Amino acid sequence: MTWAGLAGFEGPALLFTGDVDLNSPPSAVAACAELFHRGTFVEQPGAGHCPWADDPGRFVAAVASFLV
Repeated sequence: MTWAGLAGFEGPALLFTGDVDLNSPPSAVAACAELFHRGTFVEQPGAGHCPWADDPGRFVAAVASFLV
C-alpha cells in the first residue's frame, strides 16, 4: 500500500505548497507530510501551485534551508 510505503521511508522529505494553491491545498500537503518520519511541511505565503515562480527568492531560501 502506498501509505505504508511512505511511512516506511526513513529519509528526510520536504513537502512544499503555496498558501493559495488550489491543486495541492496546504491542509492536504500538511497531512501528507505527517506520513513521513522526517517530513517537513512548508507553506509559502502568497504563492499558488508554482511557488518558485510566485516568489523565487523565498522558494529557494526554504529549499536551501531544508537541504543544509
